Order: sequence, then C-alpha cells, then structure tokens
Amino acid sequence: MKKRYKILIGILLPLLILYASTIFLTRDSTFNKEVIERFDIKQINEIELIRSSDHKTITITDLTTINQIMQQFEDQPLRKVYFSNSDYDEAYWLTLRNNDNQEIGIRLDDSKHLFVYLYEENYMKDYKLLDNFNMVFFEDLF
Repeated sequence: MKKRYKILIGILLPLLILYASTIFLTRDSTFNKEVIERFDIKQINEIELIRSSDHKTITITDLTTINQIMQQFEDQPLRKVYFSNSDYDEAYWLTLRNNDNQEIGIRLDDSKHLFVYLYEENYMKDYKLLDNFNMVFFEDLF
C-alpha cells in the first residue's frame, strides 16, 4: 500500500511542478499592461520606424500619426513566451522616443511575435500576439 502512494506521489509531483511552471512562464496579458502602464505614452514625440525587408527608415513626429500607431497596439492580447523561434517574412522595428531619449523599442514580426525592449530597464520581453495584427497599417506608412 505504501508503495502505491510513493508511485502516485512520484508521478503527480512532477506533473504538478510542470503545471505550475507553465502557468508562471506563459501568461496572458495585454500591450496596455506590459508597456503603456509602465510609461506615459502621451510623452512620445517621435517614432522611428524601420522596415526589415529593405531597411527603409522613416521618422514620424506628427502626433496624430503617433496616436494612430499606438492605437494599433492598444489592448492587443499577448502571451509572454521565452526563447521563441521567430521566422518572419516582414518585420518592423519601432523606436519610441521622448525628447531624443529612447524609451521603448518594439519589433513586430509578421503579426505573430512582438518583442518589446524597455531601455530604462535594459530588458527585452518576448510575446506571442494572440489576435491578428494589422500589418497593412505599417506598410501604408511607407
């Protein structure tokens, strides 16, 4: 009888640890919680946008366009992932600036992955986009 309990515990304990670690490592969130709440987006006065396919760079200083870009990310559901392997056909790099200070770096890969680099914290976070993202909006800016 004791042997059965040991076998049962030996099986259930690793499964419980695996479940708990999965819950802590992959969590769902939104762009608002992960980025916007950490930084006052209204202070952004410049966005540098780079298209990866041809490395074309544009700088956006028009507040209306900046707000439209940020609305694309607003309430975007995300899932935090670790060490994702991102193959992409097209990617966009965005650098959000406040008075010539780099605040946030964003790389968007094929409406599937979002990498956020917080310059102040010197930390990069990797997310999987849970909803389809409108990549056409960024293409139209070029």
